[in-house]
Amino acid sequence: MNSFEETFVYTDDRYKQYVKHYLRYIDDIFFIWTGPADILQTFHQTLNSIYPELQFTIQYDTNRISFLDTLILKDIEGHLSTDLYSKPTDCNSLLHYSSSHPKATQFAA
Repeated sequence: MNSFEETFVYTDDRYKQYVKHYLRYIDDIFFIWTGPADILQTFHQTLNSIYPELQFTIQYDTNRISFLDTLILKDIEGHLSTDLYSKPTDCNSLLHYSSSHPKATQFAA
């Protein structure tokens, strides 16, 4: 992924002009885009056209966005804050230690 970014992302003029902060954790990417949404869509399409087996999905919003387990919020003054993010499918189900799962999948304190 690093090689792909160095070759196709960091060298793109749209990246240089409109991306202010860029973070990646394994295959999850978060960046702050300061340009128009249509150019963001074009940038996204360009990245997806490079290797058919490597496809990026995109989610964007001007006021809130989730990244990993964090919800990032922007207030009316442009300040950022964070909160815990849970996916809509999260049902907070936990397995009891004495459940009938194989010992290899159980955490021992």
